[in-house]
Amino acid sequence: MFGKRKTAPLWDDKQENTCGFCEHANILASGEQVICKKRKNLYDCSHTCRKFRFDILKKDVHRQKKPDFSRFSAKNFEL
Repeated sequence: MFGKRKTAPLWDDKQENTCGFCEHANILASGEQVICKKRKNLYDCSHTCRKFRFDILKKDVHRQKKPDFSRFSAKNFEL
């Protein structure tokens, strides 16, 4: 009766699990390095380890731009 809902993926399988998106990492002001709470060390944002847990709040999610309809006239939308 009820099918499964399609949801937008929050994490793409093609992307790597990097410390820049980990919930255990705090990004430094430079934006290139993180401090890991679990390992208590300094790493690059592109570093990967087994303690990785994805944090959705660290992913940059932007709305898509509205399409530009200025190139069309009202005549294009008539039936």
